[in-house]
Amino acid sequence: MFTGAQRTLDDPAADGPANLSDALALAAHPAARDRGVLLCFDGHAFAARGVRKVDTLSTHGFDAPGRGPALRVAAGRIIPLTAASRPPTLPVPTGVPVPRVDVIPLYLGADTTLFDAAIGAGAQGIVLAAFGAGNANPAILEAVRAAVANGVPVLVCSRVHSGPVAPLYGGGGGASLAEAGAIFGVDLSPWQGRMLLAAALATGATDLPGTVDSWLQGGLTQG
Repeated sequence: MFTGAQRTLDDPAADGPANLSDALALAAHPAARDRGVLLCFDGHAFAARGVRKVDTLSTHGFDAPGRGPALRVAAGRIIPLTAASRPPTLPVPTGVPVPRVDVIPLYLGADTTLFDAAIGAGAQGIVLAAFGAGNANPAILEAVRAAVANGVPVLVCSRVHSGPVAPLYGGGGGASLAEAGAIFGVDLSPWQGRMLLAAALATGATDLPGTVDSWLQGGLTQG
């Protein structure tokens, strides 16, 4: 169980004490079991997958766009909002260093400079913070094709706040990226995608795309 605060303790409306109290109550409650890691904030508890910071200063600083909270704390009661479901795990060996995985943001006019620099710096995996439903441009497409051919996996996520990625368009879009061997990260943010890809690499799986996809679908394919 994780929690925190958006306001300092000396603020007239400090939120930290209430968040801590809610988190402790949730951690001790049976409804929080078999849900994996949870984040408790502003009276809501979110599953780790899909949660992201949505505001810099509001007390409702976190949310899970497209998914919503898993539990709610209201007037001292713990209210389950979704059925309990323990997320899958990846068998990362103890003591294995976390592989370098870089996030490459896409924007209008983006070229391969950052992508090439990441590869040159030794990145073992790349995550694209792509346009829309997971699109890039022809230059990035060729960089992805070369990286995958050289054994560097590329995971496609979206820079958009909510919604999944899908291989829909050609011309450097998602369909082209899929054809080049990129993996699609469903609705993970680029930062959560980075953690997943690094963990999958650390397992030493021989079928990395299969391992990542299996985790995303809720199961696990041993490499």
